[in-house]
Amino acid sequence: MKKFFVGLLLAGTCFSGPLLAQQEEKTTPPVVDERLPGVVLAEGISQITGTAVSPLLGMTAVGAWKYFNTPAAERHLLPWYCNHWVWGTFGMIVGLCFLKDSLGAAVPALVKKPLDFAELFEDKASALVVSSAFVPLIASTMARLQTPSPAEAAMLNGDMGMATLPMLALFDSYWAKLALLLPLCLGVFIVVWLACHSINVIIAMSPFGLVDIGLKLFKASLLLMITAASLISPFLGLLVCVPLIVIGFFISGWTFRLTVFGAIFGLDVLLRRKAESEDIREKEIWAFNARVIGKAPVRSYGRIHREEDGSLVFRHRPWLVMPVQEVRLDLAPNGMERGVLFPSMLRWEDGKGRREFVLLPRYRYQVPQLAARYGVEKITDSILRKGIDSIRAWWRELTTFLVGSGKGVDAAATRN
Repeated sequence: MKKFFVGLLLAGTCFSGPLLAQQEEKTTPPVVDERLPGVVLAEGISQITGTAVSPLLGMTAVGAWKYFNTPAAERHLLPWYCNHWVWGTFGMIVGLCFLKDSLGAAVPALVKKPLDFAELFEDKASALVVSSAFVPLIASTMARLQTPSPAEAAMLNGDMGMATLPMLALFDSYWAKLALLLPLCLGVFIVVWLACHSINVIIAMSPFGLVDIGLKLFKASLLLMITAASLISPFLGLLVCVPLIVIGFFISGWTFRLTVFGAIFGLDVLLRRKAESEDIREKEIWAFNARVIGKAPVRSYGRIHREEDGSLVFRHRPWLVMPVQEVRLDLAPNGMERGVLFPSMLRWEDGKGRREFVLLPRYRYQVPQLAARYGVEKITDSILRKGIDSIRAWWRELTTFLVGSGKGVDAAATRN
């Protein structure tokens, strides 16, 4: 995990360099801020954390706030996201998402779920824009503020100013402060966004509307809590954000795998991918493991390969970019489960089935072929699929009774 984050932060820092250089040319010289540097840092971290919870909504709110709180003659100096066309367009997209969630209870699941998966990719695109353009500008703004001289700091803040002198002496230039702040800001955004984006993945996969509403309200309450705390005091906002950042860091592996899971499933659903029979016979199938297998944590993305002796090997890349690792299964799955959205491979023991692998939605029409290839004899239906099939059968019987052709009555009359 450490190598992944170091590489990601270095890539983000290098990608943001040209943008910051252009922004530096357009901005005015650094100004002296009469507050402690910690106040500016607290405000910046709160802005980044709140934007990470909901990138599009956060960037819209920040852009509109700065636009309306800046004199009209100076609005042309504001960053790009403060342009009324930009935050107005983003606001329209947020409004459409809100309308979709508001009408979700009345919209059939077959219509709403593709929209939920589409919102997943909207959130990913927004996060890409924010992390590459918005977050570096926040870091640049914090780094551009000149720190007061030691005498001014002591005069402005009394004894507290003396405590900041070692920190002020270490980072005195813009680029030195930016070298520290940019990776810090990008890291904060990434871990918080991964944690909050995983909620969107759960919403897209959940078949229950009440669960969707509850999770949406939870995300909204997080954003409201950060905003309210920051308006009361920058340090109170930082106090609220720090636990979220720490929790996001420690669960980043779990949330990253869940994010990949949602992206792969979303592409299959939206593009309506369907595996061909030749692909199943000739190629390895893609899947996510449903339990810890060797060193592969739950929801690792990889391929299932069958050896000549019938044993199965799961091949995956940690963090998608690390070297391929192979894990041999001691006990191969002996059952297949048809689901509404995706099939699964199970291991049946003592009459109980344990899910081993979750296959991609593209394989949901090829369950018999998969069972034949991997030597699986038992094929079952998931509980949700059984329920939907029962509802369909009930509906057919009801419509046949109400609008039936009467063939059964005619046949009975003929026999009599």
